[in-house]
Amino acid sequence: MAAKRKHYVSLGLASLYDDLDSTSNDAESSNNVTKLADNDNNDNDDDKVLSAKKLKEDMKSDMAERFNASNLGAACSKMLLSVCGWRKGEREEMQDAHSLHDHFDVAVNDVKRCAFYAIFDGHAGRNAADYAAKYLPEKLRRKLSNCFDLVSIEKSMKKIFIETYKQIDEQFLIEARKIRPSWKDGTTATTIIIINDTVYCANIGDSKAVVCRSKSPGTFLPLQLTVDHSPIHFEERMRIQKAGGNVKDGRVMGILEVSRSIGDGQFKAYGVICTPDVKKFSITLDDRFIIMACDGLWKSFSSQEAVEFVIKKVEELKVVSKPADKDSLDDPRYSLWEKVADQLAAESVKRGCGDNVSVIIILLSEML
Repeated sequence: MAAKRKHYVSLGLASLYDDLDSTSNDAESSNNVTKLADNDNNDNDDDKVLSAKKLKEDMKSDMAERFNASNLGAACSKMLLSVCGWRKGEREEMQDAHSLHDHFDVAVNDVKRCAFYAIFDGHAGRNAADYAAKYLPEKLRRKLSNCFDLVSIEKSMKKIFIETYKQIDEQFLIEARKIRPSWKDGTTATTIIIINDTVYCANIGDSKAVVCRSKSPGTFLPLQLTVDHSPIHFEERMRIQKAGGNVKDGRVMGILEVSRSIGDGQFKAYGVICTPDVKKFSITLDDRFIIMACDGLWKSFSSQEAVEFVIKKVEELKVVSKPADKDSLDDPRYSLWEKVADQLAAESVKRGCGDNVSVIIILLSEML
């Protein structure tokens, strides 16, 4: 009997962050309350000061309650699962790298689960991508472990990402200059940290991450978590030009296709930076999975097409898959989802992508 196929309604690409500042809303609000209290002290208005202090305390209490609720939330009840698929394409070597940690241990109060995922799209060689994949996760882990609790993580996360990206960039460039001739490698970097039911995403370059969210039965919407850093974008181009560089044929100095990266030492003087955009969202019961991929995938798939392809393949493989061995220690979901990730990467090459293709799928829910 043929499996019943779901119907898809293309809702277009949306962003989770149209209504959020890139910094933590909670941290920003807390700072605003502090400023309010300072101003009130200057005016000797005791009632307003007490009100501001109470508001600040209420906010902290509300934040703690929200985090505690997240710890026990239904969306957090299942262990995360991640898989990766890749193809070399028409390139001579594979210059992408990735890092998957379903269990990313950090010694922080109230952290029930923590996971880390990253994808690096290297160019001019694979040295920068390999270096970032090797050293970035542990640096992030150490900084997170210095936080006392979830509230301090929330307030510090953007700073942690920015500092870590900068350290990796600087340290790689030191290593690159030791070699003769110097390495010219660079890489994009898209990283995701999941703490309980909160996803934190940082990125530089054009490797994209989207979450698949169910809007109604059979209707799925891709929500973009990342910001594409291209020299053709106004703010990026203005920074490059201000630094003395130029944008020709959509590339920095007519060569580099991204305006932010790790490595690319020869372009740092021309406005190429390593500062990531940092975003967050809370996982809901409607969220199904996250796709992280280098630009090789997105050159042949729209976000909507990628989401639909994954769902279609999952349905097909569920029909033909053998029942899981009850005595096996392996997660029964792994084999199916690994095949889906592999087929997504393979399909990208079939559609004409000559670039390296790397795909990570992070399973958030059992329901499709």
